[in-house]
Amino acid sequence: MKYVIQAANGTIMPGLLMNVMKNLSAIEGTEEINVVIFGPAVVSLLHNTQLKEQLRATLTNKTNIYVCRNAMNMFDLKDGDIPDYAKIVPAGVEKIAKLTKEGCVYIAL
Repeated sequence: MKYVIQAANGTIMPGLLMNVMKNLSAIEGTEEINVVIFGPAVVSLLHNTQLKEQLRATLTNKTNIYVCRNAMNMFDLKDGDIPDYAKIVPAGVEKIAKLTKEGCVYIAL
C-alpha cells in the first residue's frame, strides 16, 4: 500500500505527523509514504527545528518529503531554505492529485 499525507495547515504538529508516519510504516505491506507540505505549513517546517530533525530521523527508502514551489514563492523562500532531504514540486495539490491517481491512500492532517 502507498500513502500520501497532506500537511497544509499553518502549524504542523510534529508528534501527530511522526505518529502517523510510524503507524503507517508498521502496517505490513506499506510500500511508500509520501508527505506533501504546502501552503503555510512550508513556513512551519522551516521554523520548527524539532520537526526538521524528526523528519530526517524517520526517513527511510520508503519515505518521500515534498515541498510546494508555489508556497515557497508565496512566502519568498529560496531552494536553500528547504531541508536537503525534501524534494521541491511545482504544486503540492497537483502532487497529491497525481499520487492519489497512482493509488496512494490520501490522509489529511
